[in-house]
Amino acid sequence: MARALHLFYKGKSYNFGIQKIDRKKLYGYTVIEVKDDNNSNCTLASISDDGKYILSRGCVGYITMNQQNEYIPSNSVKMIDNEGNELEKIPSSFDLEKIELRETSLNEYLQLHVKAVYQLSSVDEEIDIAELVKLLKELKVLRFEFNYRTDYDDDDAFLLQNEGTLFIVTGQVSPFEFIGLEKVVESENIEEDDDDDFDFGML
Repeated sequence: MARALHLFYKGKSYNFGIQKIDRKKLYGYTVIEVKDDNNSNCTLASISDDGKYILSRGCVGYITMNQQNEYIPSNSVKMIDNEGNELEKIPSSFDLEKIELRETSLNEYLQLHVKAVYQLSSVDEEIDIAELVKLLKELKVLRFEFNYRTDYDDDDAFLLQNEGTLFIVTGQVSPFEFIGLEKVVESENIEEDDDDDFDFGML
């Protein structure tokens, strides 16, 4: 069973699994197969910088090294702030026992730079979906912080519904404020020369 998010709003708990929605699931995709003379599938490979080795899929990876070119295990890498203090990792949202939902506005949601969209499925009973759909028809959108895996930075997440289906849209809310189309930006008047005569002697 997929891991669940334990959402809470005004003392009521809602447990949901999530499934990411991507372009492949929406529009489908095509696969191009390349065959050799024996009708066997060809796979993509890389050539080393010195041209001596052919590196097939799975032979290349990323590692972290220190200034002495020594390998550093990823679990030993630490993040620090500008003052040199070690930062604590933010746990995955799936590991939290309680995620509080809070009311917000559609205007705040529309300032979101979208990173991913997830569809929710009820873990316990369909009543979870029915109750939240009814709630979101009134409130439009609820907000919380979302972190798919344990990391140093989480995302802004908005819970909303469309035709009875629940969705989570994640990303980062823009710090810029929309002032409206009717706002006129004032600028200083700059006097320009009205002399349109062209001196052909300059050519």
